[in-house]
This record gives sequence, structure tokens and C-alpha cells, in this order.
Amino acid sequence: MVQVGIRDFCEEEYDFSNSREDIKTFYDLELKRRMLKGETWEQVCKDIIKELPQNVYISFDIDGLDPAFCPHTGTPVPGGLSVDQVFFLFREVHASGRKIIAFDLNEVSTGGLEEHEVEWDGNVGARILYKMCGWLVKSNA
Repeated sequence: MVQVGIRDFCEEEYDFSNSREDIKTFYDLELKRRMLKGETWEQVCKDIIKELPQNVYISFDIDGLDPAFCPHTGTPVPGGLSVDQVFFLFREVHASGRKIIAFDLNEVSTGGLEEHEVEWDGNVGARILYKMCGWLVKSNA
């Protein structure tokens, strides 16, 4: 399992994921630190992709985005990825020759919101879903 953009976790989760050789976690603060020191997102993506198996299942939690992009998610936490970074990573996974075999999208919130709020979060979720569908098709062509 490869986790990207993790920024909200407890000590037990941190210890567990770091004690397992079959789990690689790219914490949000570390990603940001690398880029603030001059690494490009492309370089970071290459390191992420090196950890992936040939067949990739993407489980995308909308909480991984910066809350500016999807503010009504169940667990908004400062930091996170931009939509452009996510789309770039999807493209790089495909370009690496890996096969995206399936995906899921979760935590797109629509409950208890005003109509304009539902529209925004739903729009962001739909765009993520649309891109994942496209990369799945390209990966299996």
C-alpha cells in the first residue's frame, strides 16, 4: 500500500505504517518540505511511483485535497494536494507503464449543505471521478 498526502493521523497510525515494509507513506508535510527545498512535483511523483506495483488500485479520499478545493469534506485539515497535483500524478502513473485496474472515490460530502455548497463539492468530486475513469480506460486500452 502506498499512501500519498497523509496529514491527519494519530501516533498509533504513524507507528503502525512506519513499522510495516509493505506500507509506504508520503506524508503531506514531507512532500511540502521537499518542494519548498526545490524539488519539483514531477520528481516527487517519480519517487511515489517507484513504490507502486505493476497493477494499481487507486482509492482516492477527497480529504487528500487541500480543503480550498473541497471544503465540505468530512475531515477538512489544512494542507493537502491540489487538484492539478492529483491529475499530474494520475498521468505519471499511466506514463510509467503501470496498469490502473480499478479505483474508488470517497468522502465527497453533499449532506446538510446549501445548494451552492453541494454544487462545488460535487463538481470537484465529479472531476476527480471523470479523470480516474479516463486513466482507467487509457491504462487498459
